[in-house]
Amino acid sequence: MTSAALTRRALIKSLGMGDGGGAEVTLQTTIASEVIPLIRQQCFVRQIADKNKVLINMTKPKIRIPKMVRAQGAYSVKAGQPAPEFKARLDSVDLVPEKIMTWLPIEQEVFEDSTIRDIEGMLKEEMAREFAQAEELAFLLGDTEVNHGDGSPMNVFDGFLKQASAAPHTYDTNLDSHSDAVDGTVPVSNLVRAMRKLGIYGRNKKDVVIFVGLTWEEALLRNKAFQVMNSYAFGSGAGIFTGEIGRLAGAPVVATSFLDAQPGEVYGRAMVMNQSCFAIGDWQRFNIRVYNEILSQTDQVAIRARERIAFTVRYPEAICEILNVPAQP
Repeated sequence: MTSAALTRRALIKSLGMGDGGGAEVTLQTTIASEVIPLIRQQCFVRQIADKNKVLINMTKPKIRIPKMVRAQGAYSVKAGQPAPEFKARLDSVDLVPEKIMTWLPIEQEVFEDSTIRDIEGMLKEEMAREFAQAEELAFLLGDTEVNHGDGSPMNVFDGFLKQASAAPHTYDTNLDSHSDAVDGTVPVSNLVRAMRKLGIYGRNKKDVVIFVGLTWEEALLRNKAFQVMNSYAFGSGAGIFTGEIGRLAGAPVVATSFLDAQPGEVYGRAMVMNQSCFAIGDWQRFNIRVYNEILSQTDQVAIRARERIAFTVRYPEAICEILNVPAQP
């Protein structure tokens, strides 16, 4: 028996997986407890949910999340007169889990040349990275009415852009057009204008988050107006969220390549939203299968991991999409 076979068997045993038949088992608690935080470190939407207490550990496969429909908490009351009855109505939205999976083929040479600890660390990082990217795609760009191709995470949920119902802001290249392109405030002014569309949801800018593509990130990072605002509101500290590039009037700005214009597209995407407008639910631990046989022709072992998560937008009116974002702001 080769040392590689022994290594593979030891790895499978250490991860709590069944060997040979592809039988599905749950990751050991120690491994799962390390992978889940890694996903939360790499998925900025999860971090926002966690910070705003809308990341929920589900105790059953369907739960209802409260949603305030209308509330009026301030009244004019004359001396000696009773205060009007406080009127507020609560509604609710459903959190229903869906399945997201990753497929990790591992070359035989990895087993031959690495220690068990090396492979465990690689698997944790790879699983976390794959799940984080899949979740971000689903949360940002998901649209269940469009066929995005077999296996696309965008088929799972209706994401932020799909559900955004605040009046959209159309990118205006003429805002502050008297300024030059490098030092001008056009990219900043469009974001500020978009935040106005949030109404009461955008009153406190620290409760808002801004999502832009990497091309807009470049424009902001070399923009003096953004540098000044960022320095004032953010200081020299590190970002709180993964992908955060700074603060605009107190609102964190997060950059992701998923919002850039894709091949064949004229425009990119961007949005501003209230950080509490959505909820994420975690229903099941990771489950995995190991396939030793089906990739034998390529001398690989495959590991398939899955999770069941739920996502919903509670306040679609708290999301403003920015339209006609130029590929190079």
